[in-house]
Amino acid sequence: MVKKIHNPLKIDYKNCIIEDKLLQVKNFENNDIPDLIPVWTLQINPRDSKKIIELIRSLQDKDPISLQHLKRIQKTKDNKFLCVVIFSKEYMEDKDQVITLLQKNDIKYNSISDNVLVPRFAPMIKELVHQWGKKYWPLTWNGNPNDQILNDYVINMDSIKNMLQKIANLSEREYTNGNKFPIVTAFVDPINNNVKIVTTDKRSCKDGFALDHSIMLAIKKVSTLQKMFKENKDPINMTSYLCLNYDVYTTHEPCSMCAMALVHSRVKRCIFIKPMSMTGALRSDSGDGYSLHDTKVLNSKYEVFQWLGDEYANIPELDPNVCC
Repeated sequence: MVKKIHNPLKIDYKNCIIEDKLLQVKNFENNDIPDLIPVWTLQINPRDSKKIIELIRSLQDKDPISLQHLKRIQKTKDNKFLCVVIFSKEYMEDKDQVITLLQKNDIKYNSISDNVLVPRFAPMIKELVHQWGKKYWPLTWNGNPNDQILNDYVINMDSIKNMLQKIANLSEREYTNGNKFPIVTAFVDPINNNVKIVTTDKRSCKDGFALDHSIMLAIKKVSTLQKMFKENKDPINMTSYLCLNYDVYTTHEPCSMCAMALVHSRVKRCIFIKPMSMTGALRSDSGDGYSLHDTKVLNSKYEVFQWLGDEYANIPELDPNVCC
């Protein structure tokens, strides 16, 4: 976790723009409704708090959920004991494992529970800290949490520009060659950066099918590769999910079908160039405003950025009603 002053990237935290080119695409419209997650809590005697605090400090970097916005300890209603949040249930789900960990660290407690729900993230505005804290669990205000999200992004601008230039040039060629839907997508495998899958929309081709969007065809190609890796018993390139942590570059904002397919494939990031105001499913002001990559009811999310520069003006404009 790099500090803001040490981040080599230029970040406009107010407008959520990186290096004047990458606009962070998130759904900021429902941020007064918390995304609740279960945590493990203990009821302890106040004199036993030192050991539990040491345990929390030793495990907080291992927890996939940052709970730094929580006040970890609060008094019980009778003021006789303390109730402590030790870690999220995503870190350790099995109760027997939790109990074994507590015994190993000689932690004494009166009771253990996984019934407490807390906000996954701190609220965007300070006024909600007291409101959520009273309703769910006491919180601390450390500033807008999205600032840290922006600060923690790992961005290689040269690599991004290179991939966007490739798909933009191919999109132009496709249009020149008669493709009515010159939509181009590239998938990049994070494990082997040399494995790059580039696909074009095939709906207007002779043997094309209505669902032959460039993103769907790219996922199909990844599936073929994964099958080959499995047959060759190549554990390095095999993943539990089809496109786990892949970076996706595409010329046009994906439609709801493609955006949801990226959720199911567990990609890490999608960068698009052209917004699609009528059919897009990522921007909150596109299509029906779903922002499918950032929907609380889904069990997976991915990062999304829109390129703001005019470097790729050679990408053909599409009818706004075309699904990409």
